[in-house]
Amino acid sequence: MESIACIVILRIRGQLKKVPEVSAVSVMSTGALGLSSIYSDESMNLPLDIAFLISSYWGMYVVQTVIHSAIASMLVECAFLAWTIRTPHVKQWFRFIVIFLPIVSFPLYQLMFPRRGDVYFRMESLLDSNRWFFIGQWGSISVLAVFAFMLAITSVIFIIQELVPIFSHILEQRHAANQSEPDEVETTVSRKVSEALKGLPLDERFVQVIDDEDLALFSSTGLKPMIHISTGLIEAFSTEHLHVALAHEIAHIQRSKKPVLIFAYILRVIVFFNPIAMIEFRRLAHEEEKVCDDIAIALTGQPEKLSEAIEMLRPTPEDYDVDTSRGAERLVSTLEHYSHDFLLKSRALRIRNSSQEVPLWGVPFIMTVALIVSINYFIV
Repeated sequence: MESIACIVILRIRGQLKKVPEVSAVSVMSTGALGLSSIYSDESMNLPLDIAFLISSYWGMYVVQTVIHSAIASMLVECAFLAWTIRTPHVKQWFRFIVIFLPIVSFPLYQLMFPRRGDVYFRMESLLDSNRWFFIGQWGSISVLAVFAFMLAITSVIFIIQELVPIFSHILEQRHAANQSEPDEVETTVSRKVSEALKGLPLDERFVQVIDDEDLALFSSTGLKPMIHISTGLIEAFSTEHLHVALAHEIAHIQRSKKPVLIFAYILRVIVFFNPIAMIEFRRLAHEEEKVCDDIAIALTGQPEKLSEAIEMLRPTPEDYDVDTSRGAERLVSTLEHYSHDFLLKSRALRIRNSSQEVPLWGVPFIMTVALIVSINYFIV
């Protein structure tokens, strides 16, 4: 009844122009603490509708999904340090739970404990988001405004840097599939590719040569897997370097039968607004490259050549100087080049400093999941 009294007093004082018609049960589930914190500072002048919005089922889902992801990410990083987990395919499963658990945890919590969102539970919780969202910082800007801005920026990044590149990549693959092998270097190229494919589980039928001077190498999966490679890369790489590079792409094709990344990306699309899920998915994709490096080394037995081939693919200083008329495009392109270069550098360094590791990660994984579920239950 304290929440209802708060609304009545505010209406009498003239601070509320309109109060939505809600039942006493829904008002009490909103929590008096959240409502009173909204009007603790009249200068903020925030409408009461916002309080009901973030205290609604979907409002709490969005808020708690992001916060739970942040907690899960920190606990996973602590697990990596505590148990010295470095193996890429093991780290993938830990990063996967950072994306997966927060998506399903809130509905399960509410299903099993419907009173979890009321004021009494919030007062005893480890963290109550309502206590922080309406604290004014940087003048009159609230934490809620900063939080909403962060979600909006993440959504825009998702569209620009993830959805658009996917469609662009699909178009590039179709364009590459329609290109024919260059006649003037067909014999030389075929001979070099054949030599590089010796000892690997694919033959020339699965290799498509692109007439391009740039160093390009990528694979397409699906019903008809194919490795696409440019003439520029074939000419720049020795047969040994070409051998390990093709082995890496073959590893991607083999890994496509275990679509962990696809499932993770579907979950990432569901929570496109979640910045933590965005970061963890990219880390998971980086681990996938390292997994394929390990498979390539197992296929070829040449870690030094693979490290050298990766170094040869790193961007040159000229690649950072993109001729664009817009400052935003130049900034985005530069950041992408730096990010790509950092990934290649870390992969090459890891291969040079790699050591045999057989991790016993079952118990650490179960303990980390249990800890995430337990702590996030008391964060609302």
